[in-house]
Amino acid sequence: MKSVIPFSKELDFSGKLSEITSISLEREFEVLQDVIEGNLFVTGDYKSHEISANVIPFSFKIPFSIEIPNELDHESVSLEISDFAYDIVDESKIKVNIELELDGTILEVVEEEEEAIEPVEVDTEAILKMMEERKEEEKEEETVEEIITEEIVEENVSNLEENTSILNEETLIEDNILEEEHEKVEDKELEERTESEEVIIDAVTNEEEYATYHIHIVKEGESIETICTMYNSNLNLLSEYNDVSQIASLDKLIIPCSDES
Repeated sequence: MKSVIPFSKELDFSGKLSEITSISLEREFEVLQDVIEGNLFVTGDYKSHEISANVIPFSFKIPFSIEIPNELDHESVSLEISDFAYDIVDESKIKVNIELELDGTILEVVEEEEEAIEPVEVDTEAILKMMEERKEEEKEEETVEEIITEEIVEENVSNLEENTSILNEETLIEDNILEEEHEKVEDKELEERTESEEVIIDAVTNEEEYATYHIHIVKEGESIETICTMYNSNLNLLSEYNDVSQIASLDKLIIPCSDES
């Protein structure tokens, strides 16, 4: 397979160009995976003036890249120069026209022969029988799953009822313990209060001079002086029955009263 690839390029000389005395074209290239990369070399001599006997050498490098068609065998690819010409454009430029010929072997496309498909006999009755057996197996599996699910639910309900019963028993026991503790505290407070009153009564009973007494509970804002005034008593008398060095709210004071009063 051959194909022609044209190139056109203007080449700019460094000085004045009057005449091309000689010119040649060479090429170098490398075949890569999908492209051909290479360079074209335009070399020769020229005169800057018509009457000048001196010639000046020149050299130009023109890079190129050519895509390789997919149908070509890359190992067989070759690239040759099929045509070359030039024209002087102005006093400092020339235009080169180049044709490259790309050649290579076309890859053979191997068509695979289609294998003949032999008809297969289908046993319809056997297939229907297999389908029925499969349905029966699926029904049995569903029945087993339902039975297992029901057993799990019943077991969970039973465990829940048992746990609820245990929790209720534990709560009842805790309530009874709390009630007993509360009753013990109340009994102890009552006993201490009774003993306190008995001590007060004994203390008063032992005094021969006074037959009656008052038990005064100190209120917020009261002082020993106001209490003495309230009961028409005095500090010395109250000191005999109470610790009056420091009294506080809700303290109990014994206030003795004479029989005459």
